Amino acid sequence: MSQSNPSFSPIFGRLSLESFPIHEPILVGTFGVVALLGLAILGLVTRYRLWGWLWREWLTSVDHKKIGIMYLILGIIMLLRGFADALMMRLQQAIAFGGAEGYLNAHHYDQIFTAHGTIMIFFVAIPLVVGIVNYVMPLQIGARDVAFPFLNSLSLWLTVAGAILVMISLFVGEFSTAGWLNYVPVANIQNSPGTGPDYYLWALQIAGVGTTLSSINMVTTIFKMRAPGMTMMKMPVFTWTALCSNVLAIAIFPVLTGAFALLMLDRYVGTNFFTNDLGGNAMMYWNLVWIWGHPEVYVLVLPVFGIYSEITSTFTGKRLFGY
Repeated sequence: MSQSNPSFSPIFGRLSLESFPIHEPILVGTFGVVALLGLAILGLVTRYRLWGWLWREWLTSVDHKKIGIMYLILGIIMLLRGFADALMMRLQQAIAFGGAEGYLNAHHYDQIFTAHGTIMIFFVAIPLVVGIVNYVMPLQIGARDVAFPFLNSLSLWLTVAGAILVMISLFVGEFSTAGWLNYVPVANIQNSPGTGPDYYLWALQIAGVGTTLSSINMVTTIFKMRAPGMTMMKMPVFTWTALCSNVLAIAIFPVLTGAFALLMLDRYVGTNFFTNDLGGNAMMYWNLVWIWGHPEVYVLVLPVFGIYSEITSTFTGKRLFGY
């Protein structure tokens, strides 16, 4: 068994008072700005007495259109965070040459690099695609709502919970420095004994469950909730691409979740699934991750193909050649 981290506690894991980055002026300044913006938003919502309206009409809604809009809002918010990370990386690359370190140390840069890729794929691209499918697809097939409205809401808030964990890691502890797919062996406990990979794994496990549940919901809706007379071969092409995308997601996201679960066991329990000790194999992590990784490209791009196919067909007044 690999040696466990001596700073680990069963309640707070590897978090401790030292996990607050008070020695990093950039992070402290960013936290101050985010905290002030958050307080300003809370103050405005309280002043205009919007809490009840938000709770009743949006936060607890099971209306597929409102849930789709909230997915889009989440994607746009996280896009701003991911774009900020991209600007920080480009600025670092612009000034760190000729022996100069730049304004970020290597450890901080690796966190930003990892967070950028993770956010842009899991918390921008996926919520934007899922939001559009949520809003449009039931309307296209004549369904009053999705097959499981409450499950739809649960999927959204699981994704939001994962995004919140990623955001918290900016100020409490640190994010993974092991790349946007949490590269093993960099993410093993021996090489990353801090909180970073833990944040990554928990955030993506939670969000991945949400995405899987959402995909099951969408596929069931397409198969079982079509209006009378709408056969499969009469469905709009966007609905077809949404169906194919979500069938792929059902097949691949459990594999990714399983890979992350095994890596969590390596880090928390001391197993050796992805180590070089006692029969472990780091390459097996990559076999499992890329079972997810390559089809994920099509999970994201197929609905986009459907969008521009619908738009092109509508505005040219011509039927799709390949339907």
